[in-house]
Amino acid sequence: MADFIKGLFEGSKPTPSPAPSVDDDFADYASAPSPSPIYNPPTSSSTAASFPNSSTVPTPVPYTKWYRVWERTSPGDFFAEAIIIPFIFVLAALHLWGRRKNKRKASTWAAVHGPILEREFASVGFGAKGKARLGGGEGTVLKEKAANEFTTYATGRQNVAFVDIKIKLLKRYNPLTLLIETVFSFFLESVRAPKESMEAIAYAFDGREKDIVPIKSKAELDAKESRFKGLPNSGYDACVWAVVHKEQMKALRDDRYDVSITATKDHKNLPQWASVMSESAEITEALLTKELAEAVEKAGDAFEYLIVTDQPIDKPT
Repeated sequence: MADFIKGLFEGSKPTPSPAPSVDDDFADYASAPSPSPIYNPPTSSSTAASFPNSSTVPTPVPYTKWYRVWERTSPGDFFAEAIIIPFIFVLAALHLWGRRKNKRKASTWAAVHGPILEREFASVGFGAKGKARLGGGEGTVLKEKAANEFTTYATGRQNVAFVDIKIKLLKRYNPLTLLIETVFSFFLESVRAPKESMEAIAYAFDGREKDIVPIKSKAELDAKESRFKGLPNSGYDACVWAVVHKEQMKALRDDRYDVSITATKDHKNLPQWASVMSESAEITEALLTKELAEAVEKAGDAFEYLIVTDQPIDKPT
């Protein structure tokens, strides 16, 4: 009875709960100790930030006007600009010098050969009369097609419809490209060494004056027919004939279809470095005059080829 009354006043004691069972698959994780925090000691920068009065605090950049750049920078900050800007100035100077040099050479050619062309043709250049000039508009002998290429035009001669003349000069305005082309020409046969040249292509009437010469009115047609009646026939027999520098012979055969169908033969009137490429010996005797042979010999290494052809340059398909 005493134990019953003691239990009413003291209450019942809680029974301990059983320990939870641990799964065998997570036994390793259950036994692992809990991680402890890692202590990171403060660095000098963080210490300096925490203590502004410390001597290790960097000196702040002073505030100045926006245009006072020298107070916020040093010469070492512009090292890249000190290399790039002079290089750009050198390239610009070489470009301007190269263009002016090519223009002077073209002007010299026009001054020397312009009067000769004007004696042989009724109209030379692009509306030019008298003194030979260089420019880009009307009244000029030469037109600048590119920085290294100049062209001119001539017409008004018996048996010749017109002549196109093209002058190619070195790319002096682009030394890097000129250097690369020169170096590659020593190792690759497909890359030709840069050189200066003048190419003139004359187109013959070949009996087609009425078809080529433009007519603006019936009066001009009547005047042209009456004028053509007194002229000899400009037609000629079709042929392929050429005088070629022997160093250019292989390249011509590879580039042009018309001369590839001819036979090569030396001629007694030509110098040793020149040869004739012709379909017939009779054509050579008719075209290779004494004056032409002397002109070829006088030209020397500046002469590359003289071609008379009725065939296309590219092989027909």
